[in-house]
Amino acid sequence: MRCFIGVPVGGELAEECILLAAGHAGAAPLGNLHMTLAFMGECRAEQVEAMVPHLKTLAASFAAFSLPFTRCEPFPQERGPFLALTGALSPELEALHKGLEERLSDCGIHLEPRPFRPHVTLARPGHSLPVLTGEWRLLVSSFWLYQSQRGENDFPIYSPLARFPFSCP
Repeated sequence: MRCFIGVPVGGELAEECILLAAGHAGAAPLGNLHMTLAFMGECRAEQVEAMVPHLKTLAASFAAFSLPFTRCEPFPQERGPFLALTGALSPELEALHKGLEERLSDCGIHLEPRPFRPHVTLARPGHSLPVLTGEWRLLVSSFWLYQSQRGENDFPIYSPLARFPFSCP
């Protein structure tokens, strides 16, 4: 199964994301809005089972934090192909991502070597768009393990497998 770890986008931020994506081809459905922390690709069921205690321990060591996004822009390059909210890598997010890399490596899962760039994918418009600036905030108080499957018209379906709440004061 194809798996990734992410932070779901909900509440007011989700509503703002839907408005930003409105009218663009390939707009992400509300239930798919998330910030990917780690994409693992194909995982066996036993690998998923083995990573759960490691992820619980990691989540328990974090306190909730707010992550600002300051741009709505083509991603990952200037010409897309995606429209995404983007922001800087905060110290808390960097520590969380590094912790995930280490825990997943302990389970035999190695992430792609490219730099981590925090973003929330909003749409796949198929053409370049102007950059919007603003401030959108994501409350990071847990992360989820998701399964990704192909749906109709190649739109992915993300199914939550487990939630890992932060519990550090």
